[in-house]
Amino acid sequence: MMIPSCLVFITLAFVSQANLAQSPAAAADCLSDLDKRRLAAEAGIEKRIKICREISDRLHKAVEQAAKKQQAAEVASLLTCWGDHLDASLRDVESFINRKKRSGALKDFEIQLRKAIRDMEDARLKAPYEESAHYEAWIDQAKKVHDRFVDFLFQR
Repeated sequence: MMIPSCLVFITLAFVSQANLAQSPAAAADCLSDLDKRRLAAEAGIEKRIKICREISDRLHKAVEQAAKKQQAAEVASLLTCWGDHLDASLRDVESFINRKKRSGALKDFEIQLRKAIRDMEDARLKAPYEESAHYEAWIDQAKKVHDRFVDFLFQR
């Protein structure tokens, strides 16, 4: 009974965030309807983590493409949305992960996030100075999420 309630809460959180955003990328909630349905329909944490990793990877690629095209507003909104997604993923993992068993999906997500942090640190160095604050904020947020994932995986 608790899992469906949490799924509804997470879905409502994503929907309410879209109403507060100013940019088109954030207004689209960064999650497609298919992603929302897949997350809402999945009760198993392993598959939910895989879906979250796929979304994170897609947002990673979108940020890189926007940065290549030098679209500062889109990069900023995508980074904000990606950070929000990482926070929601962390809350999901904290709520449902089995700490006695190492999650393979969480390990894959941790690796993807570690690579994304490295890529965003490189992108920050290449970006104009005005955009670096957005990258810095995302990197700080992502490092905190990554550290929590490592804590779950290695019981620190």
